[in-house]
Amino acid sequence: MTQTQNVVIDDVTDPIPTLGSLVDVTAECSVTSLTNPTATDNCGGAITVTHDATLPINTQGTTIVTWTYDDGNGNTVTQTQNVVIDDITAPTEDLLDLSDVTAECEVTSLTSPTASDNCGGVVTVTHDASLPINTQGTTIVTWTYDDGNGNASTQEQNVVIDDVTGPSPDVASLANVTAECEVTSLTSPTATDNCGGPVVISNDATLPITTQGTTVVTWTYDDGNGNTSTQTQNVVI
Repeated sequence: MTQTQNVVIDDVTDPIPTLGSLVDVTAECSVTSLTNPTATDNCGGAITVTHDATLPINTQGTTIVTWTYDDGNGNTVTQTQNVVIDDITAPTEDLLDLSDVTAECEVTSLTSPTASDNCGGVVTVTHDASLPINTQGTTIVTWTYDDGNGNASTQEQNVVIDDVTGPSPDVASLANVTAECEVTSLTSPTATDNCGGPVVISNDATLPITTQGTTVVTWTYDDGNGNTSTQTQNVVI
């Protein structure tokens, strides 16, 4: 006689990850690929390994990736891995040195320089200047480049205000001052400065003027920035 017996093979054991925990994957800007971890199956079959990440991963901070191990017999197990994107590099200025900005009287605006970010993001450019800049001499402006990820670099630029133009007399020629005996005072002429500042006016006359004939008086206009111009006037006794 014969008798039958069922032999039932039923794998109910999940795969076992090879590593107890997965090491973090780190980068400054992005992760474009991931290396599959491994797991072993109690029955020695092939393990299919998948993850739930959308590549590339470029979000700053920690992204948790879930790996799934499937033995093909209906048993799965998961394991997580941290992908850490941490930009620690400041932007790099595109020009090694910024050229001086020069003017005689004032600078009302500045052209922003540029910088490049290692992760290709947008760099915000700001400066510490209070505009307009009209102080004679050199003002140092500090530019700041910020990549938005907590990294910033700075660069300095000189703004040079140097007035080299003397005041301009308001009239082309001064009228003669005439008297029979003497002149005890003189009326100051006027002049205009290109930078709009006050003009100090002086002359070389010794008053009173009593010498018969013509005395030439020289008027000097001083803008206070090291620039002067002169104009003469006849005093006729």
